[in-house]
Amino acid sequence: MAEAPRTHFRKMNGLGNDFVVLDARARAIALDDARAKAIADRKSGIGCDQV
Repeated sequence: MAEAPRTHFRKMNGLGNDFVVLDARARAIALDDARAKAIADRKSGIGCDQV
């Protein structure tokens, strides 16, 4: 099985909110609702208010 390409990101916060900022400069990122929810999940993902 081929390894999925890595996506660089930064987790940032401000005014009580936290964000995941994905780096799409080198290549496009396929981000559907399910993947965004998985990233935002605080128990099994990175955890954030907004992607």
